Amino acid sequence: MKSLAGVLAVSVAVAFGSAPCAVGQQTEIVVSAAASLTDVLGSLSSQAERVIGAKVLFNFGGSGALRRQIEEGAPVDVFFSASTEDVEALEAKGLLVAGSRNDLLSNTVVLIGGPQASPIDATTMANATDALRALLSGASVLAIGNPDTVPAGRYAVRALTTYGLFSIVKSKLALAGNVREVLQYVQNGSAPLGIVFATDVLAAPPGTVRQIYSFPESSLGDHPILYPVAVVSASKHKDEAMKMIEFLQGNAAREAFRAAGFILK
Repeated sequence: MKSLAGVLAVSVAVAFGSAPCAVGQQTEIVVSAAASLTDVLGSLSSQAERVIGAKVLFNFGGSGALRRQIEEGAPVDVFFSASTEDVEALEAKGLLVAGSRNDLLSNTVVLIGGPQASPIDATTMANATDALRALLSGASVLAIGNPDTVPAGRYAVRALTTYGLFSIVKSKLALAGNVREVLQYVQNGSAPLGIVFATDVLAAPPGTVRQIYSFPESSLGDHPILYPVAVVSASKHKDEAMKMIEFLQGNAAREAFRAAGFILK
């Protein structure tokens, strides 16, 4: 999997804004993290480096795609997923260090539209369903993350199915590679509606998107939204990787997560 490792090395360097060789012999760890964590982890990077004593390179994307990279041997030290399913798949294959997993965060999936969109004000699920049906029926496109690789896309399908609305949108879905791409589709007008995490709305520039409806956790069935983090078994820097997870559990990181709109576990 040499080519994949090379691609990943380039992607983490670009995501972090510097090439790996720029730090000489300093230890580097790669954190593969869900796209919805891009802003908050970026804001914590300098502090994390001081605490753990290593350079931190981030590789952001859809959790399912990141899981596949790890399965194929990509050089990753820490996996921070927006889905328990992707972590459990790696655990079942022995690709994560036993006992290193921590479920740190939760989130909410929301329907968004352009800045002129009107929020759905519904006090009951029946009223919400009627309003959502009318809105989705009239929309030409609904953007969601690809359910095969993007947790927010899986949650979107589950919520719409619970409301009995998935059949309405199935033929007009625009599938994105990660949740931030969904946000971009709505921001640039490529899609009038999209489903993302609530934290993505907060991270968007003011006035570019508007939250229309927040899907309750009950609409997700037996798959609540959780963000697990764990050390990858193939990591060559397990001590630093564990320190990174300890940092993410600390007060500074928790305050940053809370400010970004995540729900602390």
